[in-house]
Amino acid sequence: MDFISENHELAWNSALKALQPTQAQLEHGLELHKNLFAMDGFGFLPEECWNKRIQEKYCEWFEKGIGKRELAKRTEYAKYDAICDDEENNRIFRSALRASGLNCMVQTVAEGKSREEDIRRMGCNFQLLRHFRDTIAQAGSPEEIKEINDSGRMAVIWSINGPPIVGELQSLEQELSWIDDWKHLGVRMMHLSYNRRNFIADGCAEPADGGLSDLGFELIKKLNKAGIIVDVPHTGLRSSREAAKASAKPIMASHTGARALNNFIRCKDDETLKAIADNGGLVGVYAYGGMLGGSDDLPMMLNHIEYIVKLIGDDHVQIGTDLQYRHNWNRKPLPYYPNAEFTGNQWWGIWEKNPHPVLKPREDAIGSLAWINWPLYTVGMVTRGFSDETIAKILGQNFLRVFAANAPDPF
Repeated sequence: MDFISENHELAWNSALKALQPTQAQLEHGLELHKNLFAMDGFGFLPEECWNKRIQEKYCEWFEKGIGKRELAKRTEYAKYDAICDDEENNRIFRSALRASGLNCMVQTVAEGKSREEDIRRMGCNFQLLRHFRDTIAQAGSPEEIKEINDSGRMAVIWSINGPPIVGELQSLEQELSWIDDWKHLGVRMMHLSYNRRNFIADGCAEPADGGLSDLGFELIKKLNKAGIIVDVPHTGLRSSREAAKASAKPIMASHTGARALNNFIRCKDDETLKAIADNGGLVGVYAYGGMLGGSDDLPMMLNHIEYIVKLIGDDHVQIGTDLQYRHNWNRKPLPYYPNAEFTGNQWWGIWEKNPHPVLKPREDAIGSLAWINWPLYTVGMVTRGFSDETIAKILGQNFLRVFAANAPDPF
C-alpha cells in the first residue's frame, strides 16, 4: 500500500483492526482487487478540502461583502482550481486514485438545483478531466470504459443529482428538452429527486411518500431513450418502486442501505429492494458514516451488503460509497462565519426531522470506511465468505451489465 500520508495509514490500520482478516484472506482479497474490474458505483473524485490558497480567496471575497450563499459557491468552485494548480495537490490526486485500485467510478458533477449551477459544476469537472488527462477520462459506454482502462487510466461516468426540468409546466417537450443536452455532455445517470419533492417524484425526506408525477413517468421514458440510467437513491420508497416498474431498462439505487438493518430515510425497505431487482436493476451500498447504523463502520457496511445479497441475489448489488478522498480533512470553524457550514441550501438535504447520530464522526475520513480503503472493502467481502464470482459481480460486473442495458435507443 502506497500511503500518501499518515492519515492513510491510520485508516488502513483501522480497517484491518475492524476486519481482522487472516493473512490468507488479506492476500487473496488484495489480489482480487488488483486483478478484477473494480468501480465505485457512486462517489466523488479526490479533493483538497481546505488549503491556504482557498482560505486567502475566501477572505478576499468576504472583505468584498460577498453574501454567504455566493461565498459558499465560490469557495466550492475554487477547490477545483486548487487541485489543478498546485503541484502537491496534483501528486495527492493521482496517488489517491492509484491507492484505491479502482478502474472506474461514477462521479456526481451537478446537484440538479438549476441548469446554471449544473453547468458551472460540469465546467469545473471538465477542467479536472483535462488537467488529469493522463490519469482519468470520461466514459459514456462500457466500450469506452475498456478503452480508457486499456490506456492505464481510470474511467469516470457522470451522474446528476436531479433532472434539468424547465418548470413552466406548459409543454411536455419543453420540460424534457434539456435531457438530450445533458446526454451530449456525457451524463449517464440521473436521480429522479434528491430528498425533497420536485416536479418528478417525492424524495426520501418527504413524509407523504407520494410517488411519481405524470411528468415523472414521462421523464423515465425519455431517460430510457436517451441512455441515461434512472437512479433512485434519494427518492422516496413509493417513487422508487414505481420507477422500477415503469422503466423499460434496469434502474439503480446507486448508494443506499437496507432499512431492515437501519430504519433511516436514506435506506430502502425489502419491498423496494425486491422491486429494483425484479426490474433487473442494481442496489449500491454506501460507506457513509452515520447512515449505516449499528457499529457504523466497515463491518456494518458489509452487513448491509450481505443482507441485500441474501434478499435479492448477487446479480443486483454493488458498492456506491457516496464518499471521496479528502487529504486535508478539516472540521474547524471557518473564519468570519464560525457557525457556518457551507453546503449551499441546507434545507435541500437537512435531516432535522429524521436525525441520525454520527457514531464515529471521522469513520469515513480516516477510519475503516475511508474511501482510500477500497482494497480492504474487497478483503472484507472475502472475510464474509463471498465467492470470487460474487465479489467480481459486486465490484463492477453488475454495473457493466446495467450500463450496457441502458444503451441509448437508435436516433
